[in-house]
Amino acid sequence: MYNFRTDLANERRDIYQKINGNQGEIDGIESTKEEINENLKVERVKIINENGEKVIGKPMGSYITIDIKNLKIASEEEIEEAANTLSNELKNILDNHIDKQGEILVVGLRKYLCNTR
Repeated sequence: MYNFRTDLANERRDIYQKINGNQGEIDGIESTKEEINENLKVERVKIINENGEKVIGKPMGSYITIDIKNLKIASEEEIEEAANTLSNELKNILDNHIDKQGEILVVGLRKYLCNTR
């Protein structure tokens, strides 16, 4: 397994594909990308078997990344659209797990870009 420096399933999948020259889906991993607008994207990665777990070092499950660009300068409408997107994703997660006793973890991350010069 590759030593990843990220915890995000979509970034781990992308790194694995780049290292192995693989642009298609990886056995054990299903993914979709949805571009809401130029500043708002949703990516869903589902690890469905042991091979998927082994390849990117994450347990089986569904991983959703909502990427919101330029939030500090977003208009009210853009902020509302991002909030609605997040709300819909959480609702879908809860709807899919409401009858199951599985655990749900929601994490909010902020990516900082550093200039080391």
